[in-house]
Amino acid sequence: MFEYYQNTLCVAAVWLYDDAKIITKSNYDAMINRGQLKKLTTGGNGRRALVAYESIPDRFKTKIKALAGDPYEQVRYVVLADYIEYDMEAEKFYKSYLLEDGSNLPEEKQKEYTHQATIFNAVNHVATNVVVQRKFGGKTKMWSKMLEAIQNLPTTWLHTRYKNELSFKRAFRKYLNDGYEANVSGKFLNTNTVKITGDIADFLLAQYCLPIKYSVPEVMDVYNEVREKNGWKSIAEKTVLTWLNKPDQMRKWYAARHGKDAYMKKYGHSLSRDRAEFFPNSWWSIDGTKLDWVHYEDNKQKMAASMKIDIVFDVYSEKIIGWDIAFTENHAAHFRAIKMAVNEAGARPYLFTYDNQSGHKSAKMQDLYDRLMPEKGTHYPHMVGRKTGSPAEQIFNRLQQQVIGKMWFSDKQSIKVRKEDNKPNTDFLIEFKGALPTKEELWQWFELAVMQWNSKCRRDMTICRNDLYAQDAPFRSEIDWSDQLSLFWVDESKPKKYYGHGMPMTVEGKDYLYEVYDEEGQIDTEFRRKYVGEKLIVRYDPEQLDQFIALYETTSTGEKRFVAYAEKKRAYQQIPVLMKEHSRDQMLKDIAVREDEFKRDLAEAEEIMKRAGVTVEGLIADQELNMKFKGQLPKEEQMQADIDEYHGKW
Repeated sequence: MFEYYQNTLCVAAVWLYDDAKIITKSNYDAMINRGQLKKLTTGGNGRRALVAYESIPDRFKTKIKALAGDPYEQVRYVVLADYIEYDMEAEKFYKSYLLEDGSNLPEEKQKEYTHQATIFNAVNHVATNVVVQRKFGGKTKMWSKMLEAIQNLPTTWLHTRYKNELSFKRAFRKYLNDGYEANVSGKFLNTNTVKITGDIADFLLAQYCLPIKYSVPEVMDVYNEVREKNGWKSIAEKTVLTWLNKPDQMRKWYAARHGKDAYMKKYGHSLSRDRAEFFPNSWWSIDGTKLDWVHYEDNKQKMAASMKIDIVFDVYSEKIIGWDIAFTENHAAHFRAIKMAVNEAGARPYLFTYDNQSGHKSAKMQDLYDRLMPEKGTHYPHMVGRKTGSPAEQIFNRLQQQVIGKMWFSDKQSIKVRKEDNKPNTDFLIEFKGALPTKEELWQWFELAVMQWNSKCRRDMTICRNDLYAQDAPFRSEIDWSDQLSLFWVDESKPKKYYGHGMPMTVEGKDYLYEVYDEEGQIDTEFRRKYVGEKLIVRYDPEQLDQFIALYETTSTGEKRFVAYAEKKRAYQQIPVLMKEHSRDQMLKDIAVREDEFKRDLAEAEEIMKRAGVTVEGLIADQELNMKFKGQLPKEEQMQADIDEYHGKW
């Protein structure tokens, strides 16, 4: 009936007019409307309406005291309760606390010790806060006042009732020094006379650290084999178990025994991100992984789950703004997902993050990320093992649980996960494998999944992701269509040779062959004359590989200079009935290039030799003359002989 609210003593309204009948309901409502009663909270939805006690007229206060006693005496404990916050960490500590025999504390004791730690935390707050101390009479009186408040807490608080101020202070100081374990009664503490220290401690811990993961009984077998030789005392197995599971020991063996990932998951410190000032397109993050959907496959099982998914999230709204499905997670898949994101956003992100997958770190993707960033923007890979890792991974997990895993053909997360809800029903999938979507149909299904995800609200929001993303942003770096055209051309990391048969290239395991044609669509023999055998930089759009690429040469200053566009090389049918109309004529023109180029280049060579006075016939006569004189003909005469021979031939 009485309680404090915001340090104000209050009376429950329903108790006034219903339970105790201190005042009628109609009179209560009238006094509230006239402002004669001060209502601090409104009832409804599980809440109670509370009225400030001091606002109640004296004639009603007299009735309250006669019926229920002095309200201030009834709720003396609430003064300290205002500073009590339940200690969840203490609860975890006492739940996992192991006794000498390896068992847990009794549940009643877990609760008692948790309450005791919670109260001591409140006492520490009062004892270290000068402003709060004044409410307890200052430094000289606060200990007696706090002890009185603790003793008057409701019986639901299972804590130690201290007999005097001295024992109260002693217990509090012990808690500050020893932490949570200070509250554990001595009858529960390890009383074994053998203390695990020194060489014994090192030996036991070292054995338990081994990656072969000895059990405690196995460690004890190894210990007992060398115990007498080393002069060590006998130790109970339960004593070793309790010692190994103490937090300061567990931290050591957990890292060595289970590895970094497991250690970080249990003990790794994490940073909190300040999301208060995020806005749409402030941060994009990409993540790629296996797509947990089963599809039809032309194999023995007639089913598979071989597709990979790349997704670009806007971190502020969690909206999916770009994605790609492919057989492998590589730079081309990243490229297509990012291109879709830019088309959707019409803007650049100020921060772009990704994992350490090799596709992201390739020279061509790093170049794309550099060009994607606006002024004061940056991009980087997330560090492995940090708890402030990729936000895309965290969002992706929820996407998996809430949308992807809800499709009937989902294989969930893995057959290796522990929870049955996260495992696929393989019997069901096999029974209906005839209805599985094809790999091509997965695109349509994922479009539906994206639409569902983007139209839903985040759990901590009342507005859907689409609307969150559409909010006005304090900063926005626009990107127009011309910027996009130049942005999404990728340069091959190394120059490639243009061969006589064209420019070959392999992307995502698929082979392509390109050739340069002139304005009339014929093979550009002038380009071939200059560049066959040369190494050129290939620039391409991964989504236009079936059409054309651009070729650049590197200047002496290291700059790239455009040379020509190369189109996908024409191919012809050899079987007449399969030939398309006019294709034979074009094929004959392409075949003629081979002979035409040879005749052209040979004619140019012969012309050069003619101008230089160098002939095959002259070479033969020269060598014959040299043989006749055994290489002894004087130089001047040899030159004159050469001239005479030349004029004689022509």
